[in-house]
Amino acid sequence: MGAMLDALLALQDIELQIVDIRRQLTARQRRVRQQAAKHRAAEETLAAEREEHKRSQIQMDDVDVELKSRSAHISRLRDALNTVRTNKEYAAVLSQLNNEKADVTRLEARAFDLLNAVEAKKKALAERQAAVEHEAQRLAGLESQVGQAQSSFTDRLAALERQREAAGRDLEPKALELFSRISERYEGEVMARVIQVHPRRQEYLCEGCNMSLAAERANALLTRDDVITCDNCGRILHMPKST
Repeated sequence: MGAMLDALLALQDIELQIVDIRRQLTARQRRVRQQAAKHRAAEETLAAEREEHKRSQIQMDDVDVELKSRSAHISRLRDALNTVRTNKEYAAVLSQLNNEKADVTRLEARAFDLLNAVEAKKKALAERQAAVEHEAQRLAGLESQVGQAQSSFTDRLAALERQREAAGRDLEPKALELFSRISERYEGEVMARVIQVHPRRQEYLCEGCNMSLAAERANALLTRDDVITCDNCGRILHMPKST
């Protein structure tokens, strides 16, 4: 290989390090976003369950008020039994009293069910609150990791970007522009080695895409220091003379 292909390989080495750092930061930031979404979902579920618990509590309070009202009415009916003057009046009051007692029995069963439901929801709320706090702690931990990674990588990334700029000065503008386009497409994997499939036959592959290459392209790489790209994937080809 000639000086230009060597320079491109050196530039690719720097580019791959930059891409790797950015990939690590992106992955950490993605995990933070995912955890933030999970935390928001947990908070929304908690809020909905709190509203449901509040509605159940209101229903229980309403039943309790009605029970007290019914109990007071039953007391008045019992008192009325002692004041009626005829059997017909007595029978009417007694019938009303028995109906009220039956209604109270149903209300008491309803109150018992509501009480159990409220207690169960109260317990579930405590568990949900603990889950939300756990998700919040995880989010804070991930955010801290991102901050630490950014702090750790800042100097290294700046140094690599300076190295990349310096390495780019040794290349022709067209070659550098082509390098940048391919790097953006393949995340820094700009160069592809040419592989001779069989030592006794002029059969070659692009290591980047594993597609066959014309023998003329491989031979040109051995004799010229030119930018030659793969017809299939578009990567810049290089071929060590020992191949």
